[in-house]
Amino acid sequence: MPLRAQYPIFGRRTHGFDSRQNYIKAIHAEIAKRIPTRFLRLFYVPVTPLTERLYRWQLPLLEDPDSITHITTNSHSFLLRERRRSPTVITCYHIAERRTNERLGLADRVICSSQYVKRELAAFMNLPYDPEVVHLAVPPSFAPADVPREPGRILFVATEQKRKNVDGLFRILARVVKERPATLVKVGPASPERPSLQALARDLGIEERIVWRDFVPEEELISLYRTSTVAVMPSFHEGFSMPCLEAMSTGCPLVASNLTAIPELVGSGGVLLDPHDEGAWADALLRILGDPALAGTLSRRGIERSKAFSAARSAEQVLRIYEEVWRERRGG
Repeated sequence: MPLRAQYPIFGRRTHGFDSRQNYIKAIHAEIAKRIPTRFLRLFYVPVTPLTERLYRWQLPLLEDPDSITHITTNSHSFLLRERRRSPTVITCYHIAERRTNERLGLADRVICSSQYVKRELAAFMNLPYDPEVVHLAVPPSFAPADVPREPGRILFVATEQKRKNVDGLFRILARVVKERPATLVKVGPASPERPSLQALARDLGIEERIVWRDFVPEEELISLYRTSTVAVMPSFHEGFSMPCLEAMSTGCPLVASNLTAIPELVGSGGVLLDPHDEGAWADALLRILGDPALAGTLSRRGIERSKAFSAARSAEQVLRIYEEVWRERRGG
């Protein structure tokens, strides 16, 4: 029987992967070129400890037992069951929340998004197998273009979680604008943190220097990367960081945190700094904003580094894992 794969999705949001799941779309597109795939549309209710059981009840009603079930984020690890109807794989992106990882041992295989996450997972729990690292990838549309950049525009694509260090970035921006004009375009959904962040911007006198974009379509996001002077990621904790890869792939100069998985991803493709050192961050941004030659060098370095991340190669790794799990569950 030919190998097949199925992917649980939450019905209210999308007909395919959620728009917030760009980290899997490019790899899935490559997998779908090689084997049949389909989505399992789960009836959506808000996720709570009580409704998690409803989801675990739904999934076996939809699963094809002759297909691999791939849960594409450990945020949905509540779907895992002790008695699995189908061989099951799950991808783990972070160990930040204990409750999203406690059930990982119920999967036939765990894929990690980086070596950093693999080390974190090993410290958190023992698994009966060695997880494999499969790096993420961006769609081919995330590519450089010969277009002018908007002087002084700093791009930040992220949620407003504490670990993203948005307040630290605002303090960095306040230092930068004392020396030269700059605008921060902040792309990411509003959260309960938004009012306090807006209050901080007012206190720092940078309220007019920040453009809030809760959501932009992919085509516009690519244009923002291509036309911004620099992209930033001052996060304290990342299991990979798709915005860093998106920036490098489109040739946007990048300044990023030197913590957790980010150095593994960025390598020599950007400037890596301690996010606690806000003075060093301000100095680096001022140099890039004021020196087109330096910005051009960083752009070329990012493009070169991004070539190390291939959706086709990552898909081949995932397919090999599917094949291993299928053989194990079907007795070799």
